[in-house]
Amino acid sequence: MKKKIGNGLKPLEMLDLSKCQTVSDIVDGMSRCAFGARMLGEVATKLTDWCREREHPFIIFDGKRDTSLYRYLIKEMMGCGFHKIITSQEYNERYNDRRYYDYGERCDIHPALVVGMYSEKHADMLYARHNGTTVYINQFDLAKPGQVKDGYFPDAVFSDPRFIIPLLCFTIRERLTGKKGSVAELIAVLRQEQFGGLADQVVHGADTMLAMMQDPKCFRFLTLSGAMTIAQMSLVICEMIERGIAQSITATGALMAHGLMPGLGLKHYKYNPADNDLKLAKAGLNRVTDTLEPETNFDHLDEVMNKVLNQISGEKPINPSELHKGIGRYLKKTYPQQRAIMKSAFEHKVPVFVPAFVDSELGNDVFVSNIERRIVGKSPIVMDMEIDSMKLMDIMAEAEHPAIISIGGGVPRNNVQNVAPLMEIYNNRLGSLFKKHPEPKRPVKKFRYGCRICPDKPHIGHLSGCTYQENMSWRKMDPNGMFAEIQADATIVWPFLIKYIMDWQDRKER
Repeated sequence: MKKKIGNGLKPLEMLDLSKCQTVSDIVDGMSRCAFGARMLGEVATKLTDWCREREHPFIIFDGKRDTSLYRYLIKEMMGCGFHKIITSQEYNERYNDRRYYDYGERCDIHPALVVGMYSEKHADMLYARHNGTTVYINQFDLAKPGQVKDGYFPDAVFSDPRFIIPLLCFTIRERLTGKKGSVAELIAVLRQEQFGGLADQVVHGADTMLAMMQDPKCFRFLTLSGAMTIAQMSLVICEMIERGIAQSITATGALMAHGLMPGLGLKHYKYNPADNDLKLAKAGLNRVTDTLEPETNFDHLDEVMNKVLNQISGEKPINPSELHKGIGRYLKKTYPQQRAIMKSAFEHKVPVFVPAFVDSELGNDVFVSNIERRIVGKSPIVMDMEIDSMKLMDIMAEAEHPAIISIGGGVPRNNVQNVAPLMEIYNNRLGSLFKKHPEPKRPVKKFRYGCRICPDKPHIGHLSGCTYQENMSWRKMDPNGMFAEIQADATIVWPFLIKYIMDWQDRKER
């Protein structure tokens, strides 16, 4: 038996966009999630406290003064309670000039928000500041050495300030003044100010997602990789299913397995950096970056999987999407009050494909179950991946205007995008047989829309970073289509895009 979970563990909460009305609501929910979302949520709380308590926080900004971001910092962030904006060089000069001590303007004793890149010449003076007094916002992973560690990322948001600063301003302003700001209003500000970088990418992503939804002939494939369910994004996926935003899902097996836990009423927990990984291993607490998955969760999952697998005779091969359908059916019957991805998918007839099925806890369960089945003389469960390949190809063939929404990359993204060249070689290599065989040719389709949220850059050379432009050379994307590339941590951007669509749907129904 593993050691029981201690009372000191802090449970995380799934981000529930249905309960969020404003930008600040979403950011508040993010503070109880994981990864970049939690970093953003916790930083927003700290900055709000600084401004509310009149601690005279100031901004260090070494960027150009003729940019929309600088003008926004002056106009909006100063209005939220920040005292001044200086460069790192000016900070260095003030720190070493006794006159500023005499006039009560000691920069080293006031909290600082460091925005963007800063000069290496003056970095040591920034790093000399007391812990907890400096927040860093940049897309270069820059912070005081030792401030962020494996699984612990305080006082930093590693994302483009051109998106994060307006987001924080909306949040702080609402908390201090009560002036609410919707996601649509945030997108409008980003569009109007033309900040560039991630801000412009998010605007184009919102426009692309909206265009998909407004096209009655569009069929939307959602692909998921990364630990998005550990990140507490399960209900975001549920919303996409229940509102018809996602009509087919392809994911990693691990993502779906971790996503089952909330459907069983189980929790994930916040990692405490004081606990090393050997201690966690002894306590049966599995760490995923800054989050803990208790081994006891998998014990409950095993019980559920045994019940589902025992209903499968093994007399004929099955496919992962059929297994996931069975799990969804079981969740609906046994846990009717809980929301879960597979349960929502079952209720709305959305297939869930996992092309790398063996690489997951669910794959482990099937493997162990088959060993047991052979021992007792029962037919093993055979997973026939080609059934799902044909099913995916059929869906693509019927889609008039196919669209792909990718969170991350990896096998799920490639599996869905690969349908276009698969249909191409299917027709070319089997064409001569179609005259003698009833198997029909399938029209080759290209994706007309695409929205990808992934931080990876193309020069790294792997699939997660490859662009839709590159995909066109493989005849996967329509050159005349509409595609958005958003280079960011999905946990920071994705919820806002989905809430943007949710609000549009709600306005449309009124």
